[in-house]
Amino acid sequence: MRVLLKVLLLSLIVPAVWAQAPVRPDAKGCTANKVVTRMPGCFIASCQVQDYNVADMPRSKAERDHKIEGQFEQTKYVCQKDKSALELGRQTENALKNAGFKIYYTDVYYGGSRFWMTAQKGAQWVRLVVVGEGYDLITVKEKQMDQVLTADADGWAKQINESGRVSLYGINFDTAKSTIRPDSEPVLTEVAKMLKANPDWAMVVAGHTDNVGAKASNLTLSRQRAQSVIAWLSKNGIEEARLVPAGFGDTRPIADNKDDAGKQQNRRVDLVKVY
Repeated sequence: MRVLLKVLLLSLIVPAVWAQAPVRPDAKGCTANKVVTRMPGCFIASCQVQDYNVADMPRSKAERDHKIEGQFEQTKYVCQKDKSALELGRQTENALKNAGFKIYYTDVYYGGSRFWMTAQKGAQWVRLVVVGEGYDLITVKEKQMDQVLTADADGWAKQINESGRVSLYGINFDTAKSTIRPDSEPVLTEVAKMLKANPDWAMVVAGHTDNVGAKASNLTLSRQRAQSVIAWLSKNGIEEARLVPAGFGDTRPIADNKDDAGKQQNRRVDLVKVY
């Protein structure tokens, strides 16, 4: 009789344990978003926290490009199957409303399997995207970036003393040519000032391009542009013997060439200290 009772009890208990399967642990180093608490039964699959980044925060369904820059946090949650996208979205929406956030709009589509929302309270912005059993929460606290680099002789000299090199922006050339444009003069003037203040320095002047065009042509063009920079500096009081031209084309990118912002970073002139 006792054995039969134990069997009956187990038959009742085990399904209950299965129905409440434990939630997976959060991804290593991740904690719940600081602006919005998580839904019960959800775990963090990945997270990203940055002191300064940008995210799209559209204020209407028609607006697709409203970017907010500032303190950035992204948390990706995965929830149990009994949580619908609509429930996850509405719960977050109501929590933000109760906290005094302005809800710009919500969008429910694909029969409630997807949910989109943007909200704001003062400098704090929130974007929520729910797809199926997971949701992506991005929060940005709008702020100005703390500027730590200076684009002048003193700032470049500091970088060279610390790392032996510096990337220069603002030395502009005619398209597909090595002709220096007049708007480059302020930057070149600061370069000359730095080199005059450090007369013992010898530098490699290295030209770099993005990935537009043939590789062979980019290599030639980047070296020609480096030579043009040296020619300008030589005419403005810097001994040409201190400067060595080099061209690397698109072979040494420092950013992804997939968009204009990355290409702009790759189009640069580097100064590398020889001694």
